[in-house]
Amino acid sequence: MVRVRFAPSPTGTLHIGGVRTALFNYLFARKEQGAFLIRIEDTDRERSQKKYEEEILDSLHWLGLDWDGEVRRQSEHLDLYQQIAKGLIQQGLAYWSEEPAVDVSQASVAGGGRAVKLKMPKAKIGYRDLVHGAVEFEGEELGDFVIQKSNGFPTYHLACVVDDHEMGITHVIRGDDHISNTPRHLAIYDVMGWKPPEFAHLPLVFGPDRTPLSKRHTAVSLASYREEGYLPEALLNYLALLGWSPGGNQEFMTRAELLRAFRLEDVHKTNACFDSEKLKWLNGEHIRHLPPDHYNAEVKKFMEPVAFEDPKKMTAIALLYKERFRTFGELKEQCAFFFTDRVQFDPAAVRKYLTGDKTRVHLEQWKNVLQEEGDFKDPKALEEILRKTAHEMGIEARDLIHPTRVAISGRAVTPNLFEVMAILGKQEVIERIGYVTMNYSKVASMGAGA
Repeated sequence: MVRVRFAPSPTGTLHIGGVRTALFNYLFARKEQGAFLIRIEDTDRERSQKKYEEEILDSLHWLGLDWDGEVRRQSEHLDLYQQIAKGLIQQGLAYWSEEPAVDVSQASVAGGGRAVKLKMPKAKIGYRDLVHGAVEFEGEELGDFVIQKSNGFPTYHLACVVDDHEMGITHVIRGDDHISNTPRHLAIYDVMGWKPPEFAHLPLVFGPDRTPLSKRHTAVSLASYREEGYLPEALLNYLALLGWSPGGNQEFMTRAELLRAFRLEDVHKTNACFDSEKLKWLNGEHIRHLPPDHYNAEVKKFMEPVAFEDPKKMTAIALLYKERFRTFGELKEQCAFFFTDRVQFDPAAVRKYLTGDKTRVHLEQWKNVLQEEGDFKDPKALEEILRKTAHEMGIEARDLIHPTRVAISGRAVTPNLFEVMAILGKQEVIERIGYVTMNYSKVASMGAGA
């Protein structure tokens, strides 16, 4: 049976590149009806923290990348690694390095503060990578390497191989940056007499400038995307397409479609480029495909509690905006004016639409009409009244629509003005227009220099 693992180090929050590695392991395991396992590589005593482990596991749950069995932690198996290193020394396959420990207080007693090195075979070491094909290294050029540090802790090389063997891993799926580690791992498999797993090295994720993805390019931690209001389904969809393709031009894919289509044979050899705008677009597509109940539940999780003091109002707002935003963070920002006691005016919108005393006069007249005739239960009726009023004023309808929009929202762009007015309600709309007409000079000055 196929057995794969995702093995993060709890030295920081889960990186978006790590999410893709976990995803490819998960898809392969589920496609092959195998096991997807988790290992926490926490042998870095100075940098590993429990809070990061908890964040990583919580993030995997949020993504829906649920694993099989118990989580394995390397820190719980130090005796095993030390016994293996000792056995290799006794067999003459490894030796104590003459290089002294940097911190003698942490030195292993048996080694007198020295590290343990494995004797690297001089022969060529090769394997067939499931992504890159035949890969070969000259063992002599690699040289002997440390498998146990001077403090008695295993290096990544030893712990990784021992754990993969103990866990029965059949396929190691990881980033291209680990290709150079593979000959050393194969050397350990060889001296231990263990059958190595198959290896598949994934193309790295780069930024637009073709350098490894970092904070210079975009947010790199999964937590940032959760906070901005991305759906787990959209993130998985997008990350799956970074270095893999189902063929054809299909880009929007559900989890079920990813599971049906994924094959390691279709993973690309070249590095992938992270495009933040494409991710936002894809997230918007997933939002628009949400069933009503699921959509409303996601809105409720992200919006402030004040937004749900009137559930019917929030439901109407959510429906009005569903086709207009790409992340729930954008929704929160775009509809904030519905829930404020004082409109925050965009200077550019003020400068463009709230200038000249004629505009103030028109808004005052329009406010008076709304007080007498406004039917706020029917957006279409509001539009008819506005167009009739504009005609009687001798102006174009847009000359009343745009100032009204800025007066009640502070923004130059919103969904349909009359639906916005209907949701805000008669009293609120009249009060907001009244505030602008009464404080016109003050409001207009906000656009100065914008």
